[in-house]
Amino acid sequence: MKGTIFMLTSESPEDAGGMEHFVREALKVLVARGYRTEVFHRGNSEPPWFAKRTGRLGKKLVGTLGGYWIGRNAQEHMTEDVVAVISNSDVGYYPLRRVTPIKTIHFHHGTYRGQSEAIRPFIKYTGYLYLKWWGSMVLERLSGRGKVVLVGSEQVCEEVLRYFGHQSTVVWLPINTEHFKPLDMAICRAQLSLPADKPVGLFVGSVHPMKGFPIVHHLIERLPNIHWVFALRGELPDKQIWGSNVTILRSVPHDQLPQLYGAADFSLCPSLYEPFGYVVAESLACGTPVIASPGGASRLFLREPPVNRLLISDKNPEDGFLAAVLEVVREPERYRKVVIEQVRPRIQELMDSKNWSRRFFEATGL
Repeated sequence: MKGTIFMLTSESPEDAGGMEHFVREALKVLVARGYRTEVFHRGNSEPPWFAKRTGRLGKKLVGTLGGYWIGRNAQEHMTEDVVAVISNSDVGYYPLRRVTPIKTIHFHHGTYRGQSEAIRPFIKYTGYLYLKWWGSMVLERLSGRGKVVLVGSEQVCEEVLRYFGHQSTVVWLPINTEHFKPLDMAICRAQLSLPADKPVGLFVGSVHPMKGFPIVHHLIERLPNIHWVFALRGELPDKQIWGSNVTILRSVPHDQLPQLYGAADFSLCPSLYEPFGYVVAESLACGTPVIASPGGASRLFLREPPVNRLLISDKNPEDGFLAAVLEVVREPERYRKVVIEQVRPRIQELMDSKNWSRRFFEATGL
């Protein structure tokens, strides 16, 4: 074995979410290269009395001091066998100490500053200031200072330089293209009990305002002839949108996601802020056209015609998404063919685990 690498992250890798998916894939790559790994997160680092704090102030304390407890736990387990520490988000500011120098790497998946500006209309002013100045300009900035800084997209690279003054390397994010691959649509729909004679639209995410769910709601109202599938985590949408043309699935296992993408004529990613957007890459890797607002993955993979028509960046996104859905539904096979033949190879080139790992190890020197 080559030594041990510590991974410092906010939530358990077993949880759902893009950052957690990245951690899982990165751990596989490190183990395959011969490293031992240990993961430190809130679930195995925070004292029980602290993790149970509630209320507005309590939640802010948990968010602020999570990195302290995680870093402290990592420090207590530090040995001479540890060769590197990889942190991400606002978890990484704790000053780890060891007699022998150690390689430190920080991965920015996005910035709270960029997020706070995007969701400003949906949060209180105090929450906006907390995210922008404390969460981002203090904790995130400190977490990456003096380290090898990696980012998951060109968008985040620009944000990290603009806000923090840190140079970074874009390595993108890993994806298993053997898992996310085109499947037979008819078989997928039959397995999920979805109609075979209607267009199917898919939304994977949450009803959080940042994910642009109001646009999804608008499309449901305007397009009742489409069967909609929501793969959601967290809260459920208002019951007024439920109907015979809506299927809601909760906490879908990772293994089932390709089946969902395979059943759909198109998927949606209308996020207000999306530093990368795993759902964009996953959908395209499965051959399913995705209609998306600008984000790290959508700006990269929806650049060329005709799929550039599916990147919605105008000032009236509701009309833009509606027009794009209608266009894909008119020519579903054409768009699916373009995605499989033109876009999927690009995803394999940048994100396939083998290609990504080579880029990751070159950037980190591990």
